[in-house]
Amino acid sequence: MTRLVPDPLLERVAREPGAPALRARSAEWSRGQLLEAADGLAAALLAEGVGEASRIACVLADDAPAVALVHAARRLGAVHVPLNRRAAPAELRYQLEVARAEVVLADEANAALAREAAGTTVPLQRIEALLAGAPCAAPPALRTRVDLDALATIVFTSGTTGRPRGALLTHDNHRASAHAWAGLLRPAPGHRWLACLPLFHVAGLAIVTRVTRWGASLDLFDRFEVAAVSAALDDGLTHLSLVPAQLEDLLAFRDGRPAPGALQAILLGGGPIPTTLLQRARAAGYRVLSTYGMSETASGVAAGGADAATQADPAAGRALPGVELRIEPDGTPDGSGEILVRGAMVFAGYEGDAAATASALRDGWLHTGDIGTLDEAGLLRVLDRRDDLIISGGENVYPAEVEAVLAAHPAILEAAVYGVPDERWGAVPEAVVVVTSDAPADEELLRHCRERLAGYKVPRRLLRLDELPRNTFGKVRRGLLRQRAQEAI
Repeated sequence: MTRLVPDPLLERVAREPGAPALRARSAEWSRGQLLEAADGLAAALLAEGVGEASRIACVLADDAPAVALVHAARRLGAVHVPLNRRAAPAELRYQLEVARAEVVLADEANAALAREAAGTTVPLQRIEALLAGAPCAAPPALRTRVDLDALATIVFTSGTTGRPRGALLTHDNHRASAHAWAGLLRPAPGHRWLACLPLFHVAGLAIVTRVTRWGASLDLFDRFEVAAVSAALDDGLTHLSLVPAQLEDLLAFRDGRPAPGALQAILLGGGPIPTTLLQRARAAGYRVLSTYGMSETASGVAAGGADAATQADPAAGRALPGVELRIEPDGTPDGSGEILVRGAMVFAGYEGDAAATASALRDGWLHTGDIGTLDEAGLLRVLDRRDDLIISGGENVYPAEVEAVLAAHPAILEAAVYGVPDERWGAVPEAVVVVTSDAPADEELLRHCRERLAGYKVPRRLLRLDELPRNTFGKVRRGLLRQRAQEAI
């Protein structure tokens, strides 16, 4: 049976059309104005043949048009496919193919990148032109109700093979995630949430979807600028989401100034969180909630710092309301094992990858691939991220993907990529390579990477060895490589 619910933006506009909805670089919109922009964009897309179930990819700055598109896609019954504007054209081209995108929207700043990625395969539209030429009235074809089971978004993440995977998120996944966080944060109309995480990441996108359902307003920054974020805090923000490096910068900039009275919570995620950082922030009066989640769960599913037990143990968190957590033991003495998640926010699978879907979704549980413990009091401790994953400034870097690019160079015989600690970014990738006798200098090899990878995936440095160290099963000993890299500094 189809599960239909009222469109959340229409509901909010009906109650209070003049209430603030969005403050962004190019526009400040009330709820009514946001709906008008979204419906105009939807109407313009309909005129271009984009409608129900169409897959709309986008390469956009984090600005008002990107928010309008989220709502326009829902009103059309279409699928929103946000793409990473930091990615290389070849990476985007692959994602467009996987998503089976029917059109790609780009703004002026990202048009050249999108054009190179789309080529002649996927039609390219400029979102500014669509908004400018939008009809004055919304056509009757637009949806007033949302099918909760319908596909809403394809968010690209990386699997353990290093190939980007399209996580399929339904409208119910987004609704359930917003509901789970509401159970913890107790939002109210009039709250203001600052988004300075990119909207092509699930953490940024989740802010857009949840504030609409909650009746809160959104302050949207297209990049993290510490002075601007600090000023916005003093101007009455109630919530914001950051990665650890951003919180470090914010605390340093504020130089001991206490948390403003309006601020209710800072959600912190995107990788390992130093205990000392949490302690410093909380000592200054900031309510920082450490989060655990992933694209496959439409945002966070556990949080630490919201109660006395998790404040006393910064490494611990609890499941959000509506989330079930379980550990599948791996036989180690500490009781650790793979973290499993169940709840309505768990995704529907990976686009075009039945094997990966079957591996991740088993018996109603999401097998995260992450290792942790869960005690009798319900305290979750994440011990390790996916085996070889490098999390750099909140961005996922999978060694296999970088190794494949390195190995494509004719002078590189073998490559192994691993993460090393970095004070600012948490970790950065480095690589060991086995090269031919006539191999060029490292700079040329790194240039080869820069042309094919997003900047944060490019190895910080290369080390050359005659052969890669392997164990008896033939697997590269990455721990030994990290040790040798530190010895070579």
